[in-house]
Amino acid sequence: MRISVVIPTANRPDKVSRAVEKILENTIQPYEIVVVDQSQNNLTYKALLEFIEIGRITYIKEAISGASRARNIGWQRASGGVIAFTDDDALVDLRWLESIQSSFENTNWNIGVLGGKVIPLYEEKNPNWTISKRWEHLLPAYDQGNSLENFREGAFPATVNYSVYRSLLEKFGGFDENIGPHAGRKIQIPGEDAELALRLKKSGFNIIYDPNCVVYHPIPLHRQSLEFLNKSVLGEGARSAFLDIKANPNSIIHLIALLKSITKYFYLGLAKLVGAKNDEDLCYLYGRILVLFKCGFLKQDYSSL
Repeated sequence: MRISVVIPTANRPDKVSRAVEKILENTIQPYEIVVVDQSQNNLTYKALLEFIEIGRITYIKEAISGASRARNIGWQRASGGVIAFTDDDALVDLRWLESIQSSFENTNWNIGVLGGKVIPLYEEKNPNWTISKRWEHLLPAYDQGNSLENFREGAFPATVNYSVYRSLLEKFGGFDENIGPHAGRKIQIPGEDAELALRLKKSGFNIIYDPNCVVYHPIPLHRQSLEFLNKSVLGEGARSAFLDIKANPNSIIHLIALLKSITKYFYLGLAKLVGAKNDEDLCYLYGRILVLFKCGFLKQDYSSL
């Protein structure tokens, strides 16, 4: 089985070189590693030059930003039958590729997307703040247990640990470039990974969780704060609105959803005045309201956010 690994990166030369090293330390080797670099300088190229010169990676320089765009460029350039995505700051387990291969060879599943555990590595622990279980996936972090099974209802793999047949990416058009991390936008709409997985699931494919498919993700101190959480939860609300708009382009439906969200936001705001702690829910609703109004009702392009 030919497994191509795709890594988007931007302005993190030291981290992406370490990510490549961990992939090459795996028990089986990838067919290829494709790095799509959206950095504003040539430091990433210099950091990867040793791997480039000996043919261990395919390096692509891309001027236009957007992680979803980078991933699409990466899989389109790749030659493997299975495309395994990870992040430039992630460290894959030594048996990551072996586990991916084993799961795709399991004929009991009609695999659409394969994911697994995402284990947080705290670079420094904030003793005064802990993220709630409800939002732990935003770090990112995910652990569904030790059974090979479908992802739980409402849960989907993240692109830090996300493998899919190349043929399905071709058939379904890859990632929606309207969403996903994008340096040029004030409001980030995450979830390009979940959106693609949802399309595959609706078409009858399994979204599989493999507990042996493990990726470790460093968690810097700045992610361990209420500011990070509120900003991330706002993005979750924006994503929910995006999915609603994509499912049904009817402006009247979006106006009704907008009015419902505004009403709920108003009541939660009143509750906060009397001491209820609901900043996260307010941020979520604000993200929904913003996208439903601008992109659903007014039909503005997502790049305007």
